[in-house]
Amino acid sequence: MVALVPLPLLASLIVSGVLEIAVPLILGLMLRRRLKVSWKTYVVGCIMFAVSLVRMPLNYAVSQTLETTLSGAMLRFLLLAFPSLTAGIFEESARFAAFRLLVKERSWENGVMYGAGHGGFESIFLVGVSVLSTAIVITLFPSMLPSEQLQAIAALPVHLPLVSLYERLMAITIQIGLSVLVLQCFIHMRFIYLWYAIAIHFAIDYVALALAQFGVLYSELAATAFAAAFYFYIRSTRPARTF
Repeated sequence: MVALVPLPLLASLIVSGVLEIAVPLILGLMLRRRLKVSWKTYVVGCIMFAVSLVRMPLNYAVSQTLETTLSGAMLRFLLLAFPSLTAGIFEESARFAAFRLLVKERSWENGVMYGAGHGGFESIFLVGVSVLSTAIVITLFPSMLPSEQLQAIAALPVHLPLVSLYERLMAITIQIGLSVLVLQCFIHMRFIYLWYAIAIHFAIDYVALALAQFGVLYSELAATAFAAAFYFYIRSTRPARTF
C-alpha cells in the first residue's frame, strides 16, 4: 500500500506539514524579538481563533438545510456566501473582543502579534497537523487508511501540498492585516472599522471559494492579491521607526 503514494508526493506532504507548523512559530519568535511584544498576545490570537470556530456547527446545519430546500444558482451562491459571512462575523468579532478585553496595550505591534497568533493557529492546527499526520500515517501505518483513501491521496499532484503551504503564508499576512484593521476601532475610536473588517473578510473568503471552482491557480492569485494589499496596509499603519 505504501507504494501507492509516490515518494516525491510523500516528501511534499512532510515538508508542507512541517513548515505549516514551524513558520507561524518562527514568525512569532521574530516578532517577539523585533517588536518587543509579549507571547501572551500571540497566545490570545490563537485562543480567539479557536473560539471563533464555534461557527462550524452553524455552518453545517445551515448548509444541510439549504441543500434540502434550494437548488441551482441560489444554492451554489449561499453555500459559498454563508460560511464566508460567518467567518467574517465570528473571526472579526473575536478580534474586537480580544482588543477590548484581553489585549490592554492596543499598539500596532500588538495588533501584528495578535494577527500572527490568529493566523498561526489556523496554519498549525487546522492545516499543518492534519497534513503532517497524514504523511506519518501513510509512512508508518498505511493499513489504517482505506485503500480508496490511499489511492485518492496518491492521485494528488506533487506540488499541491506546497501550494497549501503558500496559501497559509498568504492567509497569515491577511490575518495580520485584518487584526491591524480591527485595532483601528480603538486607535481612532470608530466602530466602523469592525464593519470594514467583516466586509473585507467576507469578500476574501467568498472570492477564494468561488474561484477555486475554476482551479487552484485562480484562487491563489486572488489570495496573493489580497495579501499584497494587506502587506502594504500593515506597513502604512506602522509607527515611525518600528522597523
